Amino acid sequence: MASDADYRLPRTVVPFHYDIEIEPDIEGASFVGSVGIEIDVAEATDKVILNAIELELSEATVTVGDTLHRATVSLDEKSERATLTLDTELPVGPARVTITFKGTLNDDLRGFYRSRYTTDEGVEKTIATTQFEATDARRAFPCWDQPDFKATYTVTLIVDEGLMALSNAAETSRETLSSGRVKVSFAETMKMSTYLVAFIVGELEATEPLDVDGTPLRIIAPPGNKHLTAFALDIGAHSLRYYSKYYDIPYPGDKLDMVAIPDFSFGAMENLGCITYRETALLLDAEKATQAETQRVADVIAHEIAHMWFGDLVTMKWWNGIWLNEAFATFAEMKCVDAYKPGWKRWLAFSGFRAMSQETDALQATRPVELEVVSPEEANAMFDVLTYQKGSAVLRMLEQYLGEDTFRAGVIRYLKTHAYANTDTPDLWAALEAESGQPVGEIMDTWIFQGGYPLVTVSTDNSGYRLSQEHFRFLGKGDKTWQIPVLYRSASGDGRILLGEDPVTIESGEGLVINAGGEGFYRVNYEGDLREEIVGRLSDLDPIERYSVVSDTFASVLAGDAMGSDFLSLVSTLADESELDVWAVTLSGLDELDRVVSSADRSALQDFVVGLVSEKANELGWRVDEGESERTRAMRGLLLKSMGILGKDQETIERARAVYSSDGDRDPEVADAALMIVAGNGSADDFGGFIRASNAASNPQTKIRYLRAATQIPDREAAERMFQMVLRGEIRSQDAFWVVAMLLGNSETGAYVWDLITTNWDATVAAMPVLNVRRMLDLVQYRSEPDVAASIMEWFEAHEVPSGEKHVAQKMEQLQVRVALRARERTRLGQALDG
Repeated sequence: MASDADYRLPRTVVPFHYDIEIEPDIEGASFVGSVGIEIDVAEATDKVILNAIELELSEATVTVGDTLHRATVSLDEKSERATLTLDTELPVGPARVTITFKGTLNDDLRGFYRSRYTTDEGVEKTIATTQFEATDARRAFPCWDQPDFKATYTVTLIVDEGLMALSNAAETSRETLSSGRVKVSFAETMKMSTYLVAFIVGELEATEPLDVDGTPLRIIAPPGNKHLTAFALDIGAHSLRYYSKYYDIPYPGDKLDMVAIPDFSFGAMENLGCITYRETALLLDAEKATQAETQRVADVIAHEIAHMWFGDLVTMKWWNGIWLNEAFATFAEMKCVDAYKPGWKRWLAFSGFRAMSQETDALQATRPVELEVVSPEEANAMFDVLTYQKGSAVLRMLEQYLGEDTFRAGVIRYLKTHAYANTDTPDLWAALEAESGQPVGEIMDTWIFQGGYPLVTVSTDNSGYRLSQEHFRFLGKGDKTWQIPVLYRSASGDGRILLGEDPVTIESGEGLVINAGGEGFYRVNYEGDLREEIVGRLSDLDPIERYSVVSDTFASVLAGDAMGSDFLSLVSTLADESELDVWAVTLSGLDELDRVVSSADRSALQDFVVGLVSEKANELGWRVDEGESERTRAMRGLLLKSMGILGKDQETIERARAVYSSDGDRDPEVADAALMIVAGNGSADDFGGFIRASNAASNPQTKIRYLRAATQIPDREAAERMFQMVLRGEIRSQDAFWVVAMLLGNSETGAYVWDLITTNWDATVAAMPVLNVRRMLDLVQYRSEPDVAASIMEWFEAHEVPSGEKHVAQKMEQLQVRVALRARERTRLGQALDG
């Protein structure tokens, strides 16, 4: 079993500054470079050990004062280390390590890699770009590649004339060399971790700098995309100002470039001063994008800019604490975007994130938000729904319990205390305790260091309302307890308590609501008459509280504690619902039931859907009224899709095809609804048109929209054509995982696609970046047909997925949950519908 010593570098030598010079040969897919590293020798030693992988180190020296020592270099690929051995010991004190090296510009979307785009004239262009998190800076230059070895960096890039060169700090000079190449030098960065270093070279185009209170902000992208940058500039400027005020600390960089990369394995990367993004997460045609597409761009930009403080300025000591970075940035993005567009009701929409993480966290195969991490593979596995969504949700719960001003004061204390340094989770708790006087560590350790979450049961006794907790799970029983910050409301007013292992009784008036405000990371079970009473006044609850009641009810259905008919009875009261997100959670549950109900009873469920949705859908219609909010337009799109796809309403399907085939501008939500309805009821004849439209799209969102539609056609021929495009590399590798995932999740063709995957397993895995392979299983839980499910579980007993052991275990358990749901509800649901 691997230990920390196998992956954590010794601290006998500590770097404090890097001078990096890189000269990429983009056409030759290679680069040469040199690095000079200023070090402090803490203990006399004849060895300098640092990280390097996929590099050829040609010469290494260590200089102490005026004395130069030549080193013998040895590389250990397994530990990803280079050892420089000297013929004499280095004395304690300062020294300088100099290494020359060369490497390959890979196509793996990690380290220093190639990304390609095609111009409007059909010419393919290649850029060289970096992605170093978690542990891939060592693929670009030798370094102490772990977060607690912070240093400053000066980067120099030698590039062909006419190419743009970017790094973390502002450009300070450029010099044309005798070779005709250009030497571009950048200012020294702040003290930061290696995974935040970035350099990019290629034919790119930048907007004019926008001065944001002294910080120049630019959007940079392949040529021809300037018309898609206005929204990013706007939300980027808002985010810089918002966080500078919220954190009470100025932006820590000297400039901010936000760069669209055509091939990118993640959504974005928070490199200080040089944030990189997928094109879909940065470039936007605001006139053609849906509200969800626009909101995603805002979310991602706000998330990455939040990291400039929380993650870059203050960084976790080791990868077990990655949640400190990602959960807080997710929490902060919600606050920032909510301030930017209050009409989007971002915290209400965040309920979907919370519910998503609760599904995983209700499994036996869940994990704590923070747990021991040893190897790079384990570090990469931490980037999941529990780190981002659960982590941010429990922070929001804590903020609401402590109060927003108190919470912010604790965050400011934490950042100012630990600026330019590294922290562990208790450091954040200590700052919040100092400001609040509350036992924050005692409370939050139960949420961060153990997996799962509670079900709070509400009952009545002679003294008032009795609250108790138990471990909520879909399968089996759990034995954990939590310190639960419970907010409640009744006719008597608002209250809060800390519910521990023992039940408590509260005195409260009528109309009790537990989890008032809906931000608690727990589910609520109202017993007996209390359940009838809460359902009877569902429309009087805040929208986020209605969302929680619907979400909690369907979770009970998945756990077998409630019947599908109970869920139908609840949502039947929501026909006049006016909130997008309450409709979304309602229709999500109905879609789940549609996947398991018998074919003989499916038409009855379709009739139920149409009966529930049609009044509101018809009220909104297909035409947009002047002055409608973005969320109202988004709700129209959602309801029309539910009518045509889930409800199979023929009139809606025919209208959708007419709208899809018509010329002229259409509201983006209506256009998206028509496209997806056509796809969900389409055939192989539609496939070619979708692919052509995707290839011809003038913006990233439309391109992806048509690609997504192609995965939803309920036709085997279309599914196989899409799958073969993945194998042939006709789908960008960055998109391959989600295309395969959506094909696998298709109700009609997913089982057939599973056979294609197993028959072509090695080619499927090779078609996507190694860090994304596990994500192709994101919808595998919907393959709950008993024979298919058995085949899937047997397959993964014999086949490993990179960085995917925990993810696969969770997906297999989610699959078991759906198999059990199918067994319970397949015929029982039809009987309830007939009744």
